[in-house]
Amino acid sequence: MTESVLSISGMSIAVYRHGTGEVPLVLLHGGGVDSAMLSWREVMAYMPERYTIYAIDLPGYGNSSRPEGMEGPDFYSKHIAVVEGVVDALGLHRFVLSGLSMGGAIGIGYTLTHPERVAALVPVDSWGLVSRMPMNGLYYWCVNTRALRAAFRLYARHRWLVRWAVETALIGDRQKVTEALVDEVLALCRMPNAEASMRDFQRSSLTRKRAIPDYNGKLSELSMPTLFICGEKDALVTRKVCAAAAKQVRNGRLHIMPGCRHWAQKERPQEYATVVDTFVQEVWRSTAD
Repeated sequence: MTESVLSISGMSIAVYRHGTGEVPLVLLHGGGVDSAMLSWREVMAYMPERYTIYAIDLPGYGNSSRPEGMEGPDFYSKHIAVVEGVVDALGLHRFVLSGLSMGGAIGIGYTLTHPERVAALVPVDSWGLVSRMPMNGLYYWCVNTRALRAAFRLYARHRWLVRWAVETALIGDRQKVTEALVDEVLALCRMPNAEASMRDFQRSSLTRKRAIPDYNGKLSELSMPTLFICGEKDALVTRKVCAAAAKQVRNGRLHIMPGCRHWAQKERPQEYATVVDTFVQEVWRSTAD
């Protein structure tokens, strides 16, 4: 694996490359506390040799810089522009795109803007599929007051809270919540940009009345093969939500990962690799013709 740092619109964006195969696979991590390596390290190891994988640290995450002014109504369009800059810099004209949660929403947005470049799309527990959060108004209040800062700083101080959050929301099988995983998440919580990046994401992803972005009504514009992957026990992006999204896409499919929560590809990376590889092998040649 190699790491490179690209200059994209004045930002330093870290990209991790693995493999030398003919199929380019671009991976986007989630929001909150995450990074390319945290979400995708195991998947990269399991993907077959036919892939060249590019995992991107989005602005403010991992080893990428965080510019001021990311928060706001243009949050997702700014991230879509970053992805555009990265794939242009890498010389990728046609590729498979997969994103988790926030990264899924960015990936869908990029694909709607550049459909000719995405051979296949794989959103994982993707944001952008719901019109409202559960208790949307209360959640909006929480992320726009000092409550968000207080909660984040508690997590950054207390290891047991990090473990509780991972077990409650992200990983269904508690045996997979290892000490090393908790340590890695805690270390990311304590990075200089972590709190600000969390705030940018949370405050830019909903208004008092609705979630942002909301791709319902636009998913039917996706013409390329699209595989929605969802954790069976994900309480944020539920099976029902993902099934409804898959039905909106003319070539949409759905795969449910049994027992998983919101970090499905992290919890069962080998299953993700197998399912995605089978899907891509079906569609890669046909979309190239």
